[in-house]
Amino acid sequence: MFCARELRFPAKFFFCRRSMLFLLAMLVCGKTVAYERIASLNLCLDQVLLNWVAPGDIVSLTWLSGAAQYRSRPIPQHIQLNRARAEELLPLQPDLVLVGQYGAQRAARRLRDLGMHVVTIPDAYSLQQLQQQLQALENILGPLVPLQKEKRALQALLAQPAPKRRASAVILSANNITYGSGMLEHQLLERAGFANLAARQGVNQLGRISLEEVISLQPDLLVFYGSEQDFALAYLAARHPVLQRYIDSGRTYTLPSQLSLCPVLAVVDTLQQLMNKRKSLVEAP
Repeated sequence: MFCARELRFPAKFFFCRRSMLFLLAMLVCGKTVAYERIASLNLCLDQVLLNWVAPGDIVSLTWLSGAAQYRSRPIPQHIQLNRARAEELLPLQPDLVLVGQYGAQRAARRLRDLGMHVVTIPDAYSLQQLQQQLQALENILGPLVPLQKEKRALQALLAQPAPKRRASAVILSANNITYGSGMLEHQLLERAGFANLAARQGVNQLGRISLEEVISLQPDLLVFYGSEQDFALAYLAARHPVLQRYIDSGRTYTLPSQLSLCPVLAVVDTLQQLMNKRKSLVEAP
């Protein structure tokens, strides 16, 4: 016969039980962010929040994200736009303020002095730094599904062996700027299996290159980098007839503007597309 008796549990049992129930509730609700009132003082971090965090958890973004040239998606009406001034965020009482490595440092110091939780996310100018940036974002925002997806996808692409058959490429940006070694864009070309001819010509970081020089190098791929106005295909073709042959043969690729604004959101798609482009060029009949 079963006889009921009083059971006594240590206090830590109830603490663990509450923690488990809290985690279970988070999973059931699909909520993984530990913060419910997040503000940003950085354009790229604005975009990260808009793309990866539930809108209801964002209270403020920079005014730049509302500008037409930077707007990547609609901004919910409840989100206040700031100009990186501490007094703008105080009434909003954010429980997390994200700031970049260099900009808005005065506001960041002021908010820290007032006891707000301000976290600096390092900038990223290389593939290695992008991986570190993703980890820093995960450390503070938690295991967001799109963040983890981007992180795994980048790791998988970087783990692929270097292709045996390489193609050549040159980047042409506004005002005849090209990208050489030491730049993220150069790393993406090299990882995708392209030889960056500007770097081979000794260009370190940024340099200038004329259309005549581009054509004399005879790259397999001509990579455009800039706004649609800078690189309207009809405009380029009018500047030099050889460019029309590149356009007609599909031997062009346009790097997304997001790559310069917030590379962490664009690097995976860009690298995969460049890999596919190289494959189509070297395997073309």
